[in-house]
Amino acid sequence: MKKSEIISKIHSIFIIYFCFGWVIESQRPYLLLALPSIQYQFLINNNQCILTQLENKYDEEENKDKKGRKVINSYFGKKLEEFNIDISSQTRENIIHTFVYGCFLINYYLYI
Repeated sequence: MKKSEIISKIHSIFIIYFCFGWVIESQRPYLLLALPSIQYQFLINNNQCILTQLENKYDEEENKDKKGRKVINSYFGKKLEEFNIDISSQTRENIIHTFVYGCFLINYYLYI
């Protein structure tokens, strides 16, 4: 398995945890800290996740010989392309930030 595929799978696991971890009551305090930290990381890192950047780096290295290959710089963008969904990058970023904030609110409401 390629390094970029491993990182992609880890990325998927983290996303599932951040979206649905609130179901497990013992995880809510951790998510109350983690979700704003992720949001902050996006804000200071030009709207890119560090795992996405790492995945793109390894993907680029693994596919150096493939010229004309379409490069998508977003994990979420790659997943949308798999389902043939085409939305603008600004709309995609708005969806991501709204979803992260919504997950935080769910955790906050259930924890308090």
